[in-house]
Amino acid sequence: MAKTTMSKLEEALLRLTENVNRLEQEGLASRQEMDRQVLRLSKEMGRLSNKMGTLVEDMVSPDMLRILRQIANIPEDDFGTINVRVQQEFKGNKLNGHPPVMELDAIAKSGNYVLINETKATFRPEYVTHFLEKLAMIRDYFPEFTGKQVYAAIASLRIDPSLAKHAHDEGLLVLSLAEGMLEWQNPPGFVPKVF
Repeated sequence: MAKTTMSKLEEALLRLTENVNRLEQEGLASRQEMDRQVLRLSKEMGRLSNKMGTLVEDMVSPDMLRILRQIANIPEDDFGTINVRVQQEFKGNKLNGHPPVMELDAIAKSGNYVLINETKATFRPEYVTHFLEKLAMIRDYFPEFTGKQVYAAIASLRIDPSLAKHAHDEGLLVLSLAEGMLEWQNPPGFVPKVF
């Protein structure tokens, strides 16, 4: 009788061990699946964030030349250019802590005036600091800016007032979306259809 009870206990213990092992494996598989889902979601969020940043850059960059003309009192009919998503290699003899390539969101140029813009979907204080560090090295990457008046701007959909004050105190133009941003693209005389 004791042998049979012992045998039953061993069988029950064996089944319990198998069940625990199965549950551990299922738990591991669930954790691995959850980790995969979190990684996928993180990648998707990063992709969407990049798209949002690109969208905001595309909304801001067309106005850069107009803003440069306003701040430098440049006539409307003066020739000017806007370059977006600029990557420029270091032009100096040694890197001395300089990154090999500088990336800028937009550069507007007209005559002896330049406006460099940094655009973010959401601006944070550390972005202002990083942009100011870039600006300190700007002529190392763009020696053609020597002798020109270089202005700089930060732009976003919305900029917190305390951050705007910080950027303003550093001498940066602060740009955000405002009423009247949309512009008709229809030809003169166009009459919209009533639906």
